[in-house]
Amino acid sequence: MELKDVAIVGVYASQQARLIDRAPMELIRECVLGAIADAGLAPEDVDGLAIDWPGPGQAPGDPASWGAQFGIDLSWVGDSIYNSAGPRGLIQAAAAVATGQCTTAVIGGGMCGQADKRKFATVGAGTTREFFDPWGAFVAPSFALIAQRHMHEFGTTAEQIALVAATIRNHGHVNPEAVMFGRGPYTVEDILASPLIATPLHRLEVCLVAQGGAALVVTTLERARDLRQVPIAVLGASQDIYGAMYTDPPLYRKDGKIGAAATARSLGMAGVGVDDLDVINFYDPTAFEVIRQCEMAGLCKEGEGGAFVESGAIGRDGRYPVNLDGGCLSYSWSGTQQMTLKIIESVRQLRGQAGYRQVDGAELALTAIGGPGAQKYEVCVLGRM
Repeated sequence: MELKDVAIVGVYASQQARLIDRAPMELIRECVLGAIADAGLAPEDVDGLAIDWPGPGQAPGDPASWGAQFGIDLSWVGDSIYNSAGPRGLIQAAAAVATGQCTTAVIGGGMCGQADKRKFATVGAGTTREFFDPWGAFVAPSFALIAQRHMHEFGTTAEQIALVAATIRNHGHVNPEAVMFGRGPYTVEDILASPLIATPLHRLEVCLVAQGGAALVVTTLERARDLRQVPIAVLGASQDIYGAMYTDPPLYRKDGKIGAAATARSLGMAGVGVDDLDVINFYDPTAFEVIRQCEMAGLCKEGEGGAFVESGAIGRDGRYPVNLDGGCLSYSWSGTQQMTLKIIESVRQLRGQAGYRQVDGAELALTAIGGPGAQKYEVCVLGRM
C-alpha cells in the first residue's frame, strides 16, 4: 500500500478564541469525537492515534492515555507533540495506516483555559535559546530578517507585504469561525498604520494568538469509500528540516528557499504540477512568508513574489486562492493545532463544504507549514477522490 492509498475521512475544528473558561481535556475530547463522528465512525473503530494528552489522570503527556479514555486497544501511537498536528502528523498517521500498523488513526489536540502569560506568547517563550536570547530575538524578528533581506535583494515593497496581510485578513473578516470575524475590512493603509513589531513587519502583518483545537481521521482509501464523507486522498507529502526550531537567526542565502525541495517532492509524488493546484493553504506567521512561499513553490520566480500578489493571484477570485479561511493572520493561531486547521480548510474545499468561500470545482489542494524562522517546512498535497 502506498501513501496515496490513505485518505482523510473526518475533520473537526472547535471554536477559536481565548477559551479561558474551558478545560483542555474537554476541548480535545470534543475535537477527537467530532472528527470521528464526521467520518461516520465510532471510537471503537480507531486503533491508532497521536492526540495531545493534557490530563488529569493516566500518564502525563502520553497520548496512549486516550486508549483508556475511550476504552479501546491501540496498535499505533505517535508520541511527539509534533506528531499530533499538521502535515507532519498526517505523514506519520498515514504512514502507519499505509504500512498496516493500524487501520484508522486520529491526530489532534488543542489548548485552552487559564494559563501563564507565556502560553499566549510566541513559540519558544520561556525556554532558553543560546543563539537567540543574547540578541533579544524571538519569532517575529526571525521572520522579519528574511523579509528585510528580500526587500533589499529584489525591491519587494512594504505595500506589497501589506497587501498580503489585507487580503488574508479580509478573508477572515467574512469567516464567522475566525477570531477576527467582522474586524475589517482592511486596506493596505490600515496595515501600514499599525505599529511596527519588527522591521519591516507591522502588527497587522503578524499572526494573532488564540486558543482552540482540531482533529482529523485517516484510514485506507478502500475503507474510506464506504464512509460518510468524500475521501480526500493523501497524494504526496514531505518535509525539509534544516535544524532545531528557533535556535539560530535565519539567513536568506541559507534558509530563504526552505520548503522548495519538500514541495517539489510532494508534487512529484502526487504526479501533478503547481499549475494543477486549485487552492493553497500556506503558513502565514507573517504576511511576507506568503510572498516567499509563492516563489519557493514555483507559482512565480524568485524575487517576483511582490508583483505576483499585486496581480490578485492569491485572492478569492485569483488563480491560486490562498488561506481563504483567514489563516493564522485572521482565523486562528492556536498552538500546534493551527497546523491541523490548515489541512481542515483544504479538506473542506475539496469536499465542497467551504460555503461562501468555496472554490468552484476544487480537486487539488496544497497545505504547508513552517518557514526559515522555524528551520523546517512540512507540506502535503491532497486530492478529491
